[in-house]
Amino acid sequence: MKKTLLFTLLTATFVSAQTLQTEDFNSYTVGNVCTSTAGTTAGQGSYYAYNGAVTDYQIVSEGGVHDKVLQIAGPASTTPTALYLWKDGLPTLWGTRTTGNDIIEIEVDLYVGGASTSKNGHLIYLYDSTGSKVLAGLRFVPETGVLAGVAYYNNAGTLNNYSFNLVTGGLTLAANSWYRIGMSYNYNTGQVLWNAPGMTGAAGVIGAASTNVPTEIDFVASAGTSNASSSTMKWDNMTVKATSTNTLLPAQSFQAEIEVFTAFPNPTTGIINIDTPNNAEVKNMQLVDVNGRVIKTINGFVSQLDITSLSNGVYMLTIETATAKETKKIIKN
Repeated sequence: MKKTLLFTLLTATFVSAQTLQTEDFNSYTVGNVCTSTAGTTAGQGSYYAYNGAVTDYQIVSEGGVHDKVLQIAGPASTTPTALYLWKDGLPTLWGTRTTGNDIIEIEVDLYVGGASTSKNGHLIYLYDSTGSKVLAGLRFVPETGVLAGVAYYNNAGTLNNYSFNLVTGGLTLAANSWYRIGMSYNYNTGQVLWNAPGMTGAAGVIGAASTNVPTEIDFVASAGTSNASSSTMKWDNMTVKATSTNTLLPAQSFQAEIEVFTAFPNPTTGIINIDTPNNAEVKNMQLVDVNGRVIKTINGFVSQLDITSLSNGVYMLTIETATAKETKKIIKN
């Protein structure tokens, strides 16, 4: 659907959450995501594209811990005003949630490129059924390096989609790095929360769009006012959950650009061998399941983890050193 872009902070508690959707792009074919940008023909992964050229929406081989990722190129001028990539079906998934799990959480990896003069905005938005209200959103601008939150909000009687600083003065992300960022929308209260590296915890606002059904998650590249150059953004490892309380990832849970550790074999039937190529001093290790439940926490470093007793499935192993933190997906089968 077509949409209009208008731009003008809670302690985390882990509970049982439902995974509604995951996306890592690894099963996709490198190249164009779609064959059309009219928003009417589904491409790879049942994604639809609207505006721009088909070559603006790409699956690229990132290699390393990310494998294949989504890359979207923003406009080179002020037109088109924005490019959109989305898939249908979220209302149906939302309708399958367990009673009481009325918060939808979206977490995704974002790659910040090098210094840029582009005024593009690279965004991930959760829309209502009309496509005009941003129930929750995050927006990164390459020119400033600032990541901001977005929400439909009542500003002294004026309802609109507004941007919010995530920290005082704005949250600036370092160039050439991957970040794990997250946002959530409370269907009952309209509360919107955001979390990202550089924040001390999830922060948010009470939005003005309570009881709106989450309808669509869009990757967006907006032109920006007076824009004169394009920029590209990479996205990976999106998870969408329904939960009864905030479970957004800790603020420093992000994937480092420099590889901190290797884990093998992966997939594994039980034993995971761990190596730190850079011989960095490991502070701690943590294994969690796809619902965010902590399975193992280790202070320091061990070269092997035995997960034989765990159920088959996907787990996330995070290792933190004094200078970096990295998370890898572990498959037990």
